[in-house]
Order: sequence, then C-alpha cells, then structure tokens
Amino acid sequence: MELMKDEKRQMELEYNLICDFIKLRSELGLTQKQIAEESGVIREMIAVIENQKKHPQINTLIKILEPFGYTLSITKIKEND
Repeated sequence: MELMKDEKRQMELEYNLICDFIKLRSELGLTQKQIAEESGVIREMIAVIENQKKHPQINTLIKILEPFGYTLSITKIKEND
C-alpha cells in the first residue's frame, strides 16, 4: 500500500514539472516547433513529454530549457503539495 502511495506521489511531482514546462512555453509565447528548433530536440519528443506519454530524461529537459535561459533545480517540497 505504501509503495502505491509513493508511486502516486512521484507521478504527481512529475505531472507538476511537466505543467510548469508547458506554462513556461506558453509564457514565452513559443510553439513546440520553435522550442524544438532552438533546442535541437525533435518536436515530437516535446509533444510526447507534454502529453506525458514518456518520462522525460533529465538531460533532455536541460537541453530543451537551456537555450531559453532556464534549467532544472532541486527545491524543497512544500508540505501541503
């Protein structure tokens, strides 16, 4: 039972990360195609990540974010998240 709870929590955290990625892309006013062209990651991979069809690899996310001045970082989980 505890393992299922841990897996659910990990899925929630990954979902939140992807939502943040989508929100950032929207705030920057960029399409998936524009992100792909700037980062060198194929547009289909960006769509797969955004649609949660595949777990994104850290190096892929960094490669996508870096050209726009962003990266991943470690942050404390808020207790009520």
